Amino acid sequence: MRIASGLVTAVTLLIGSTVHSWAQGSTVSSAPSPTSGGGTAGTVLTLVVLAVIVIGIVVVARRVSARRRRIEEAVILQSQLSDFVLRETQLRGLSITPRARVLGWRKPEVTVEVAGEVPTPDLRDTAMRVVASEAKRLRPDVTAEDHLFIVPPTRAASGRSTEEASVPR
Repeated sequence: MRIASGLVTAVTLLIGSTVHSWAQGSTVSSAPSPTSGGGTAGTVLTLVVLAVIVIGIVVVARRVSARRRRIEEAVILQSQLSDFVLRETQLRGLSITPRARVLGWRKPEVTVEVAGEVPTPDLRDTAMRVVASEAKRLRPDVTAEDHLFIVPPTRAASGRSTEEASVPR
C-alpha cells in the first residue's frame, strides 16, 4: 500500500509540473485552433486517465495484499496440522504430511492435502478423520483431500534376515 501511495504522489507531482507545458502546445501552428479552451480539456482528460490508472493500481495492490495474507494463514494452518500429526498417538510412526493451499481469488478456499503412506486402510481412514477434524477445529471453511497411499510393510522372507534373502542360491 505504501508503494501505491508513493507512486500516486510521484505521478501527481510529475503531471502537475508538466500540465502547463502540455496546455501551451507549440507556438508554431499551421492551422488556427477553433477553440481557446483546448488546453483545459486535454488537462482534464489527462487527470482522468491518471485517476483511472491510480485506482487500478490501488485495487490490484489490495487484491495482492489480501492474497498474501490468505497464503500466510494457510502456512500457519499447515504448521499447526503438522505439529498435530506429530503429537497424535494414533499416527505416530507414519509418514503423513498435511499441505495447505489457497485456491481462488474472489472466494478463496483453503484445501489441506493429506499425503503420505499408511500400512492399512483402517489407518488411512483414521488419519483422514483425525486430520480433517483438527483442520475443521482450527478453521471451519477448510476442505481435506485424501492423498494417502496404502503401502503394506515389507517383511523378510520366511524368517531369514534381509541379507540372506538378497543373496541368490
